[in-house]
Amino acid sequence: MTPARFGRRYIAFLLDIFFLELLGIFATVPLVNQADPHLTRILIRWFTLGKISPEGAWLVVLYCLVLGLLWSMYFIGFTAACGQTPGKRILGLHVVNESGAPVDWDAASIRFFIGYPVSLLPLGLGFYWALVDKNNQAWHDKIAGTLVIGPAAS
Repeated sequence: MTPARFGRRYIAFLLDIFFLELLGIFATVPLVNQADPHLTRILIRWFTLGKISPEGAWLVVLYCLVLGLLWSMYFIGFTAACGQTPGKRILGLHVVNESGAPVDWDAASIRFFIGYPVSLLPLGLGFYWALVDKNNQAWHDKIAGTLVIGPAAS
């Protein structure tokens, strides 16, 4: 079991965020179009210009709720079901428990709902902890008892 290096983990995470943003847009736009076809322009304006009108604020809230649901389903579901998100799969990484066994639903849920917020709170320091940890574990890995492993040359 070779712990995955930080750079590979980081790229995998960026890929996952990209996939999730696309899913969020595709999941939200049809809902918005059913409510009011003009609101799609509000969403596009928010993404391209970073500006939102007061009447479009509910759209941002809806988008954030949909994205939050997608994130939890994505990270917990993929991690528990097959030990890797699509981003990790592309880079040949797997999440396992500290003994090398597959991660169960409980550990995947703890990793996401408790570990990720703890890793994020102090300016993301918990994620960068993997740079200095002997097993390349971030705080969310330590909390959930997981390891991200990769190819021997990762």
